[in-house]
Amino acid sequence: MKRRARLFFAVATVAAMLASACGRKSAETSGGAAEHEESEGGAGVTFKEGRGLILDPEVKKALALKTVDVEERPLADNIRLIAQVFATSPRVLASATVPTADAEHYTKHSFKNAQLVRIDRSAAAATHLVDLIVALERSPAPAVGEFVELDFATEPLSVLAVPRSAVLDAASGTFVYVVNGEYHLRTPVKLGARSPDFIEITDGLYAGDVVVASPVEQLWLAELRLTKGGGHSH
Repeated sequence: MKRRARLFFAVATVAAMLASACGRKSAETSGGAAEHEESEGGAGVTFKEGRGLILDPEVKKALALKTVDVEERPLADNIRLIAQVFATSPRVLASATVPTADAEHYTKHSFKNAQLVRIDRSAAAATHLVDLIVALERSPAPAVGEFVELDFATEPLSVLAVPRSAVLDAASGTFVYVVNGEYHLRTPVKLGARSPDFIEITDGLYAGDVVVASPVEQLWLAELRLTKGGGHSH
């Protein structure tokens, strides 16, 4: 309850700071990019195109903003898929559907208690999906039509990774907020292996970068409010 209360207070605080300054100031910078100042005396939340958000210390405190360094760490890919059994003789076979782009990833490593037999790409052109056909090594054997869980794991590799909480999965793409001085810039990234706590970054960041670990969703809401209007009338 305490965590929920803090989050509610943080959201309410940011919303109040943004709402209180509605219409006070919207200036054009010398480069032609809009800069929105959203509270009196420069306090609150400010957005500058191409640079990102500036958060007043009071806002950071209210949000309990946390940042982390981007660094390499050992990471094993752990994925759980749902497969449906379609044959039991002479082997128990099941099928799991995955995006075409991920298919080759499964050929390089192994499933627990299952073996990849082949990849069925017959529907890939139309659906951008493929079926992983696996032979199950389970006793007792499941029946045809039964759904089973497949655990897929890789050996730990040293990769560039960030906490899962740092990644924003939005309709327009996948992002993190990179800290550069006083600015917090939403930056597109590409993802790789996933563990319960961390996600590999394959493109978009460098070792030594600093990113917001939490709460990225609240930064995204603040940015939307400033750049898309969000009910304001400047």
